[in-house]
Amino acid sequence: MPDPLSSEAAAAAGFTGYIEQYSGTIYALSCLLLEKGARADQATTATFAALYEPWLKGSIPSDFSLAAYRECIRQCSLVAQDRGRCSSALLTWEDQIASALWYGIQLPLPEISLILQRSVPELKAQLRGIREQMAAARPAVPRPSAG
Repeated sequence: MPDPLSSEAAAAAGFTGYIEQYSGTIYALSCLLLEKGARADQATTATFAALYEPWLKGSIPSDFSLAAYRECIRQCSLVAQDRGRCSSALLTWEDQIASALWYGIQLPLPEISLILQRSVPELKAQLRGIREQMAAARPAVPRPSAG
């Protein structure tokens, strides 16, 4: 009779590879959405914990990164709701997510499109709106007087 623990250990070892490969970007996304600290740590840990069981059952799509980013966004949303967002954010939560994926961890638009389940043209319009909002929020820099 085969040892059931050995297959579980082998499965865990396979999942560890995913953790090693994606933990940096998942943590970076958590930090961008929640600010660096315990909340980002909590969301990152919860992301991989939530993905482990479905991964064991084979119900995660072949693109693990897609599932990981979506789960990270979900976990960050839960942490942000539970703890109450303290920052007076200029951007909506959806805009913060798009901004973090594009400007923060610099994913390509087609990948962000898959993660957020939006078309590339919709994302481009959203990112343009974010840029305009951020530019409008910047304080005007006084120009030196000519004299």
